[in-house]
Amino acid sequence: MVSVILLLLVGGVGFAQVISDPNQVTLRWLRLGGIIALSLLAVTATFVVMTGRLNGVTLTPLGIVTAAAFVVQLLAVQLDHRRTQRVAAGAGFLLACGAAVWVSGTMGDPPTTASWAGPSIWDVALLYFVTLLSAGLMGGFLMTMLLGHAYLTAAGEMTQRPFLRLVRWLAVLLIVRAGISVWTGLWPYWGRESGGLAAVWDGVMVTARYLVGLFMPAVFTYMIYDCVKRRSNQSATGILYVTLVLVVIGEGAALALIRSTGLVF
Repeated sequence: MVSVILLLLVGGVGFAQVISDPNQVTLRWLRLGGIIALSLLAVTATFVVMTGRLNGVTLTPLGIVTAAAFVVQLLAVQLDHRRTQRVAAGAGFLLACGAAVWVSGTMGDPPTTASWAGPSIWDVALLYFVTLLSAGLMGGFLMTMLLGHAYLTAAGEMTQRPFLRLVRWLAVLLIVRAGISVWTGLWPYWGRESGGLAAVWDGVMVTARYLVGLFMPAVFTYMIYDCVKRRSNQSATGILYVTLVLVVIGEGAALALIRSTGLVF
């Protein structure tokens, strides 16, 4: 699960760079995103090698291509080619999410559900789309928090527009993510008959997934948006710290529920 979380963060970094207008943010912030993405990829590779639980034959090419995309992004930032870095970041976003889907489907023992015994195109497409949303939320909150820090040193280089843009996108992602989670996870879960200690644990994880991972981040996102509109960027950045942690916990709980129930939470 650790490798999946790291890959989601990498993909989310690329997402934040794609949706941000490169002419409205500083090159320092764009460069920082690329450095973070490559650093997280290095940590992921180290974790995979040390644990030895994943087949590197498939993961290695995906990791190399993803790293190459962010290397191009960094070079483009260094040369002030803002559009090129945006395209490279988008490629890194899609590739990192693809790697996360592959890893989440191969780590450990496969789930005991029929859909995972022979996944259909719909199963794979749904999981990939949800992975895109999860990555966008995790990496998006991370990069939005760092953008809030960037205002402390930007010295008037940026207006509030890029900050507002990112927060609005995060709000949309939260709404879509919650809707799909209820549709493909919570609703089918309610229709099941189960008992025992495993069911109790799943119930705790479901509660954490929705209360900690979706409801509270939604409340905090509204607070962040209000702070940004009032130009209280330091307050918004502080709330973003907490929200990022909550989102990571929520998406981690969703990953655990996928493994234990076979449902996409």
